[in-house]
This record gives sequence, C-alpha cells and structure tokens, in this order.
Amino acid sequence: MNQFDKLYIPGKMTLGIEFPLDNDWSSDGNRKRLEDNRPFGVPDISNHLALAKQIDEAGFAALWLRDVPVYDPNFGDGAQLFDTLPYLGYLSAATKNILLGTAAIVLPLQQPIKLAKAAATIENLSDSRLLLGLGLGDRPVEFPMYNIDYNKRPEIFRDNLDIIKEAWKTNSNLKSKYDFLNSGIEVYPKPKKDIPLVVAGHSGQSIDWIAKNAQAWFNYPRPVAETLENRKYWCSALYDEDQAAKPYISAIHLNLDPNDNATFKPHRFGGTVGINHLTKYLKEYENVGVNHMAINLRKSETPVNEAIAKIKEIVLPDFVTI
Repeated sequence: MNQFDKLYIPGKMTLGIEFPLDNDWSSDGNRKRLEDNRPFGVPDISNHLALAKQIDEAGFAALWLRDVPVYDPNFGDGAQLFDTLPYLGYLSAATKNILLGTAAIVLPLQQPIKLAKAAATIENLSDSRLLLGLGLGDRPVEFPMYNIDYNKRPEIFRDNLDIIKEAWKTNSNLKSKYDFLNSGIEVYPKPKKDIPLVVAGHSGQSIDWIAKNAQAWFNYPRPVAETLENRKYWCSALYDEDQAAKPYISAIHLNLDPNDNATFKPHRFGGTVGINHLTKYLKEYENVGVNHMAINLRKSETPVNEAIAKIKEIVLPDFVTI
C-alpha cells in the first residue's frame, strides 16, 4: 500500500490531529497558562512525545505540524514551538505508522535547496510518511526579518517549488535554475518515493495551478455548506486540468465537551460537542466530500489525552483507520 493511501480513500474520510497537543485555549488550559506565565498562544508541550505516540497507536491517519517562524503577539499563536523540520525528524523516529504532515511550511521564507534536502531526509528516515504541506505565509512581520519582499510571495512560492522539484529528480538539471552552476551538481538524498505536495489555501496561486502542481488541497475550517461549495470548486479545477481525483483536506477546532451527550454548538472554525454526537458532526463533512479532517484540540475542555482516548474508542471505528 502506498503511504498516501493511509490518508486518501476515495469517498471516505480519514482523521488526523493537528499540533500543538495542548488545550491552552480552553478555560482550564488558559488558567494553567497564566500560572506558568506563558504568553497567549504559547502552548505547554511538556507531554508532546507521549501524546504523539498515543495518537500514532490509536490509528489516526496523520499528525499535522504548522510552521510559525517567530511568535507575534498580534497573532497570539506559537504553534508547537519546536522548529518544524527538525521536529519532524524527531517524530519520524518516535512514531511507527502515522503520516507526518506540515500545514504548512511557509515556502517563500525557505531556502529551497535546504528544504529539498531536509524533506528528502525526513522522507527517507520515516519510511515515506512525509506529507509536505506548503503555504504562502500571512504574517507580515516575518518577511522583513528574512529580508524578503512580502508582496513577492506568490512568485517566490512558485520559483522555490520549481527548484525543490528539480532537486529531487534523479540526474537533476539544477543548472537550469542556477545558471552559474556546472552540470552534474546534485542534491542528496533523493526521496525514495514521491513526496506528496499539499498546498494550503490558495498560496497566491490559481486553483488551476494548484490542481496541476499539488497532490492535495488543504483548506481552512469552514461550515459544512461552505465546505461543499469549496469541494465542488476543487473538483471542477481537477476536471478542467485533466487531473485524476485528489484529496480535499480540511480542519476543525474541536472543543470536546466533558458532557458526553452535549449536542453540537458552532463556534469559529469548529464547535463544541460531546463525544456521543461527534461522529454525526464529522459525518456531515464526509458526506460533502472531505477526504481528511485534521482535528485541533486547543479549545477542548476535555484534556487532550482523554479526548484522544474517547475519539479512538467511539469515533474512529466509523471512519477509515490505518
């Protein structure tokens, strides 16, 4: 079985978990944050390894990490604190089955040769479990720090991706990208298998470009009805560009209510619901064509380890598991 098949089974939906593995946006989590004197959005990741192993062993399809180069209090989000690429290498050794995805690496801030080498290294060491999600970046403060023009992000995104793809090829022609090079220059290691590329949002590109150049489209949390329209938009682009079906990925911010029988109440990017009604809620997304759903538990009033255990026991059996 191709590793990508763990995430994508046509007509079905798989489930993943999104870092950070902390409920620091819940009432209890916020109280602990204040006690620890942490800024808002800086999670407690002291239990990250045990939780990552629990999620892997539970049978979830993917673990998703975000790329936040610097903490900006105006955004109030430090992601999982650890730098994404070395942390992926660590997680590849600490887990066995789960896919490891980025949602998403800020591609315009990356040196493409370095990213090509790092991604191929992780792909080799993880038994081809890497999903390379790429995004444009939306935090203006970061770009001057990297001496990069914020307004040129879409162009840089395309150029960097072209270089990465060329670097991964056997007998690559990097001279075509860097005219000062001698022929025969190579970047090693090469990926053992194709690394699935996942574009987050539009990343400054047309939907037709994404349909041709990515293996999946990762979209931000949306209500069910809006998700259906976005899924139709994706399928139309694939058809227009003569592409085979490719997965539509989304995410939700889930507050798993300690009351198991609590019915669903919406909030921005997701909602609050008890475990006994969570399957019904997620099935609504499966029914409109979402192929993979990444669950973010930062708002969960149920502690993360307990939420994972409940979802494993009650919800996962109704969805595709690895």
